[in-house]
Amino acid sequence: MPTITIKDIAREAGVSTATVSYVINGTRNVLPEKRKRVLDVITRTNYQPNQVAKSLRIKKTNIIGVLVEDILSFPAARIINGISEYFEKTNYNILLNDLRMMDSLLNKYSQVDKQKEKINQALSFLTFGAKVDAVIYVGMFDRDISGIINNVNKPLVIAYSTTSDDYAYSVTYENEEAAAAITEHVVASGHKQIAIITGLAKTAPADLRLKGIFRVLSEAKITPDNAMIKYGDWERSTGYKCMTELLEQAEKRPTAVIAMNDLMAVGAMDAIRDANLRVPEDISVVGFDNREISEVVYPKLTTVEIDLKTIGFTAAQVITKSLSGTNEPESKKPILIPSKVVCRDSLICYS
Repeated sequence: MPTITIKDIAREAGVSTATVSYVINGTRNVLPEKRKRVLDVITRTNYQPNQVAKSLRIKKTNIIGVLVEDILSFPAARIINGISEYFEKTNYNILLNDLRMMDSLLNKYSQVDKQKEKINQALSFLTFGAKVDAVIYVGMFDRDISGIINNVNKPLVIAYSTTSDDYAYSVTYENEEAAAAITEHVVASGHKQIAIITGLAKTAPADLRLKGIFRVLSEAKITPDNAMIKYGDWERSTGYKCMTELLEQAEKRPTAVIAMNDLMAVGAMDAIRDANLRVPEDISVVGFDNREISEVVYPKLTTVEIDLKTIGFTAAQVITKSLSGTNEPESKKPILIPSKVVCRDSLICYS
């Protein structure tokens, strides 16, 4: 079957090729009667525009590259869902590239710079091979990735991480305020003997969350005991280990534990049960992230929900504004999406 062209559509509809172009691209108003004739011919002939030729002509592909560090990581799926939801309402499509970095990095976040070559090779494929119009980079954990991603002279948004590189925007979540909010719930429940199981030392999430926790404790005139602060590595096993150490301390036992993510919180709950104690009757436990496990563990875990979908949706908005030239200069500062406390059974919450 011969290829149908715009000239064929114009001849069949009795209009100019310019009119057909206006109807297809929506670039100008066309009289309803003419628009109907054009659309009728398009439907009857099953015409498909040559997007490759069009992109070469206007130097735009209307494709946004989404480069994700690992699609199996905790934040990735919901961030990508938010990106997709936004672009469904536009003329843009997305091209997804998964770097599969979890197997090589695990939780060794300081070694991400060793992945720089791999990251930028994939970035080059998207920008120069696939010729995407812009790139959204989805991190698998929250940290500063300044200097990791090269400037490709196309709009670039970092989602779930931050950067000081002046050629990139970043969209992530408010760490300090979220940690402060859940600490307020713990304090409002009457707890004074509060233990903290942190994430890896000297990582951005751990430092910011600790800052928020300490601020609220200070306002409540509660002085944290250094013996009540244990350093984990974000994994369930270290939550168990840290909680076991807290329970073995002879002088005092915490009445509440703030774990900096849900996996460590569940590990702490395992240790409490193994010590023949109850949650929350003997020790309350709260987490952070609102992972799926927080709803299926018993008792259900009070935690912080990061609005991952909105992070993705906002990143797509920022990219679109950048492509249209409507971003404000101050938007190069990190955009911080608020999080919220989800009250469940592991802590009595007083709102």
